[in-house]
Amino acid sequence: MPKHRNSLNIDPDSKDPMISRRSFLALVGVGACLLGAAQMVNVSLLGFLYPNAMKVPPSVFSLGRPEELLSHEGKVFNPKYKVFVEVKESKVRVQTAVCTHLGCTVNLVDTGYACPCHGSTYDTHGRNTGGPAPLPLVYYHVFKGASGDVMVDKSKTTLDWEEAWYSPTA
Repeated sequence: MPKHRNSLNIDPDSKDPMISRRSFLALVGVGACLLGAAQMVNVSLLGFLYPNAMKVPPSVFSLGRPEELLSHEGKVFNPKYKVFVEVKESKVRVQTAVCTHLGCTVNLVDTGYACPCHGSTYDTHGRNTGGPAPLPLVYYHVFKGASGDVMVDKSKTTLDWEEAWYSPTA
């Protein structure tokens, strides 16, 4: 037992441990740093092994039954798939709502479309009229699925707005 209450090593001949308070705190600090470094390496290795999969909506999706779809004339925004669905004279066409500049969602305006992020503008057919957008807005392929639903395939695109029309009743 040390003679003084705040001392760990007073008498070199006693059986007290040969470590000072300063050395003990230094060892605790080094141990904490090594433990933190080991945890960072462990997290980075586990992060590397975990798959980096993103939830991406499917490229083929259904718009619904032809009767329901054709009952609403005009252009409607579908926020789930980020597309504009246009119905006119029992025909349907689907156009992307994603700006070709940096991927913002464009807004429908009187003159066509406008990107709220960086000011790109498009006419009613999706052709560039101003701003930094490099490409026009594309139309997606619309077809009738096996279940009878009107389907959209985002992997097949066209820039021809007349070719993009599909008649589900024909």
